[in-house]
Amino acid sequence: MATRDRTIENLITRLCRLPGIGPKTGERLAFHLLRIDADEALQLARAIEEVRASVKSCSQCFQLDAQDPCSVCSDPARDRSMLLVVEDPREVARFEDVGFRGLYHVLNGRLSQLEGVRPEDLTTEALQARVRSGTFAEICLATNADLEGEGTARVLAERLQPLGVKVTRLARGLPAGSSIAQVSRSILADAIEGRRTLP
Repeated sequence: MATRDRTIENLITRLCRLPGIGPKTGERLAFHLLRIDADEALQLARAIEEVRASVKSCSQCFQLDAQDPCSVCSDPARDRSMLLVVEDPREVARFEDVGFRGLYHVLNGRLSQLEGVRPEDLTTEALQARVRSGTFAEICLATNADLEGEGTARVLAERLQPLGVKVTRLARGLPAGSSIAQVSRSILADAIEGRRTLP
């Protein structure tokens, strides 16, 4: 039985480690990279190298950027009284798209009993420290509107409310069980405009 070259197999294996890429898609991508112009394929490799070398986590908000503090944290025109807490760095761009002008805090995940993710596994302590030392008038918990997102928001609210700051949650413009990264701009804009205070 003929076998493929080990370098092709290695590429397929590496591609299959990417989220949403199964064996057939990994194989299709690998052979696509072998068919296209060599320079185009190498540009992809260089782009991966460059982003890995230059992008880091912001020491203040934990979003990904080439500078530290990131471009949002270092922007003097931002509203420093408003802090939006999100689960994932990708969500920052979504809120920027709808014109949010405050600051962000990225949790780098959400609480999950099934996956064993606890508050100390997230940037929860750094969030509390920022609220203690900052001048925030409002902290909006913009976690996803699913079971884990709601649980994360509840735990964060319990930890933040004793610090004397107004804690709000995104309005229910977000469909239950949805991901912020997948909703339309209009739904996201409505949700942030209609945010509510947690009881």
